[in-house]
Amino acid sequence: MARQLFDTDFLKKLEILRLTSNRIYHGQGRGEHSTVKMGTSLEFSDYRNYQVGDDFRYIDWNIFSRLDRLFLKVFTAEEDLSIHILLDTSHSMMFGEPPKIDYAKRVAAALGYIGLSNLDRVGITTFAAGIQDSMPPRRGRDHFLGLLDYCERVMCSGETDFNRALMEYSFRGRRAGLAIVISDLLDPKGFERGLEALRFARYDVLLLQILDEEDVRPTYTGLVRLRDLETNQEQRLTIDEFLLARYRERVQQWCSQIEEFCLKSQIEYLRASTLIPFEDLILKYLRHGIHLQ
Repeated sequence: MARQLFDTDFLKKLEILRLTSNRIYHGQGRGEHSTVKMGTSLEFSDYRNYQVGDDFRYIDWNIFSRLDRLFLKVFTAEEDLSIHILLDTSHSMMFGEPPKIDYAKRVAAALGYIGLSNLDRVGITTFAAGIQDSMPPRRGRDHFLGLLDYCERVMCSGETDFNRALMEYSFRGRRAGLAIVISDLLDPKGFERGLEALRFARYDVLLLQILDEEDVRPTYTGLVRLRDLETNQEQRLTIDEFLLARYRERVQQWCSQIEEFCLKSQIEYLRASTLIPFEDLILKYLRHGIHLQ
């Protein structure tokens, strides 16, 4: 059973988030995505004129007796949403105090819990250089304990190939829905092609970029030895305030490029430091999140 990351305090926060999400959506939970269909369903929607070939069973004969015209009842069908959580477990996610992966797992579990509470199907998949492990989307609160255990067992290893992993996922035959991608995006080969592949496969995409403060605003100066967590390559250099300012400028440019790409590609994008309480990040997502029709 998952206990280390997901303690009683965490579960209490999830319940608060669930209640808050219900208030934000005003009763239209993520399991209640309406599509107009003909026939028996949960809720009557409207009438339309009868057309040749329509099913006689859905004619409103009361209206016909009054107006001498044929009208068909149109109903609103409620369909559940498939939520696909894609979690980056490359070695760079181990960086930070606490590690970015710990924060990312809590975010993934919280979003999964809210999805399951709103009657959606929720699945989770880990990736690094490619797809690693997967729990397919399922519905029901009983699925949440399995999701917690899955997150608790997640380990980070290997290099990142963000584009390859997301392209591989998009090519698999499955029911599209909302893809929530959680990653630090620290891949020198970029991120655009993978996200474009998901959009091409008709996923709506939410990109959550998780960064440590040292990723964005490093504080160390002097003679240092830097080691790449994924390749183990090392480099010695002397860091001064001028170099730190240049680094912060480049990081800001990089983040702006991500924002511009996501805006152009109709991808919801949120960036967070691990210093931000995870529930604050999720509440921001709930207020500005994607609604599938």
